[in-house]
Amino acid sequence: MNTSTHYSALAQFMHWLTVIALSIMLTLGFMMVFADERTFKHAVEGIHVTTGFYLGLFLLVRIGFRAFAGFRAPEPDEQTTFKLAKGLQSLMLLTLLVVLITGPLYLFTEGEGIALSSQTTWLIDLSGWSWLHEPAEEIHKILATYVLPGLIALHMLAAIKQFHREVNRR
Repeated sequence: MNTSTHYSALAQFMHWLTVIALSIMLTLGFMMVFADERTFKHAVEGIHVTTGFYLGLFLLVRIGFRAFAGFRAPEPDEQTTFKLAKGLQSLMLLTLLVVLITGPLYLFTEGEGIALSSQTTWLIDLSGWSWLHEPAEEIHKILATYVLPGLIALHMLAAIKQFHREVNRR
C-alpha cells in the first residue's frame, strides 16, 4: 500500500501522457463516427487503429504501473472522497483495458489486422470466432463513445473540486 499522499513524478508524467493519448484516440474515434465521406472515414480509421496499437502498449504499461504502485494515501480529512476517487480511477482504468481488448478483438474476429507500419500488419486470425465480432464492436464503441468520456468528465470535475479544496487550504 502506498503511504505517500501525493503521486510520484513518474505517475504524474504517465497521467498526462495518458491524457494526450486519450485525447488523440477519442478525437480520431469521433472523427470516424461523424465522417460523411467514406474515403476520409477509412483513412481516419487506419490512423486510429495503428495509433491505438502503439498507445495501447503504453496504456497497458500505465495500467500495470498503477496496479503495482497502488493509489496515493488519503489525507486525514478526505476518507470518503478518496474512496470515490479511487473507485472512479479504477473504473476508468478497467474501461480502458476493456476498450484495449475489444478494439483488436473486433478486428481479428473479422479477419482484419492492425497495420503497424506500411509493410507490417499484426493479425491474429480469430475469424473462426466471428460470433464475437458484433459484441466486441458494440462494447468497444459504447465504452469509447459514451462511458469513457463520461468517466473523464467526472474525473475532471473531481480534479477541479480537489484543486479548489487545495487552494482553500492555503
